Amino acid sequence: MMALAPGANTAISGSQSEWTLECSDANAFGEYAAVAILPVNEKRQPKGPAALFQTPQGWMEWSGGPEKVGCSLNLAALPDGAERVLLVVYSYSAAGPVNALKTLHLQIDGQIECKLDLQDNGESALIIGEYYLRDSLWKFRALAEGSAYGLAALGRRIGLDMDEAHPKGRTMPSESGRTGSGATGTGFAVSTHHILTCAHVIEGMQEIHIASFDGRYRAEPVVVDRSNDFALLRVLECPGLKAVSFKQGSGCDLGESVVALGFPLAGLAGGGVHVTHGGVSALFGLHNDSSLLQFTAPIQPGSSGSPLFDSSGAVIAMVTSTCPDTQNMNFAVKGALVLSFLEACRVDADTTPSARALSTAELAREAQPSLWRIEARNL
Repeated sequence: MMALAPGANTAISGSQSEWTLECSDANAFGEYAAVAILPVNEKRQPKGPAALFQTPQGWMEWSGGPEKVGCSLNLAALPDGAERVLLVVYSYSAAGPVNALKTLHLQIDGQIECKLDLQDNGESALIIGEYYLRDSLWKFRALAEGSAYGLAALGRRIGLDMDEAHPKGRTMPSESGRTGSGATGTGFAVSTHHILTCAHVIEGMQEIHIASFDGRYRAEPVVVDRSNDFALLRVLECPGLKAVSFKQGSGCDLGESVVALGFPLAGLAGGGVHVTHGGVSALFGLHNDSSLLQFTAPIQPGSSGSPLFDSSGAVIAMVTSTCPDTQNMNFAVKGALVLSFLEACRVDADTTPSARALSTAELAREAQPSLWRIEARNL
């Protein structure tokens, strides 16, 4: 049997395919976690409704049970325009990370297998693989691409509404990180009364506060762009905020040094700003997404919305996500797109040309007053 590591791919025998999925906890599927199958096009835009766990579609049929989930796929019968099929494992209502499953073992057509160790995984939804059409042949690629905030958040990012709640209406236990009742992330001031963060940090939440050593204030969303993962917040009843400056000019260079500042693992890693540094490792995101860049500065849950600085202290991007089970393969929305969003929102963001290089300590000291922890919850 051929074993595929995340990122590896191979051809399959035809348009009819069967797979089975097991995890270390034989009772998890159907109780705590489930599987979803998403038909999308080459750009990961939805091309029909998702097949949620144990709810079939015309192009697939579920089989097996909680101890071994099975599925028969008719790839020739996919909705028009569907050139990919994503396999997603998720926890109901994003109640906790998928690491409760411990390990996953996926077998395809009795010839291919993929194994994932989830023990250190903090995501609530994980794309474990995809079927894709290339040169009229179907192939399968193993993946480990996660969403810290669950299936619904992953779906909204690609323009698809999905119900991640337990089909029997069960209430899921609360875990650390985002749950149905709360979330934390990072934001940064872009004007004297506006904070920018990721849309997935605040979506579905009814009350939002920003906090730092300088105080705690209520905020409200002004504009939310789910497709690009932007949320512009207006801060209420606070003194003027210190806004960041964005890099002026043509973006960043491959290999350029970058620094990420944010509030990861709030409540566990301490209340202050955390600083990591690395480099720009690619100028595109997954599948050649030109809106994103890749960087190597380590991030954790709670880093979403962190500004990514160049060596002069200018913002070049906003941190959005990571690819788990890889070595610091992280993603950020490029500064040019952030500035276009702010311009559309009529926020006059500051820009600055590249200046002298600062030490990491100098950069952190200058930027820290602009950084805020985002605290979102349901009432």
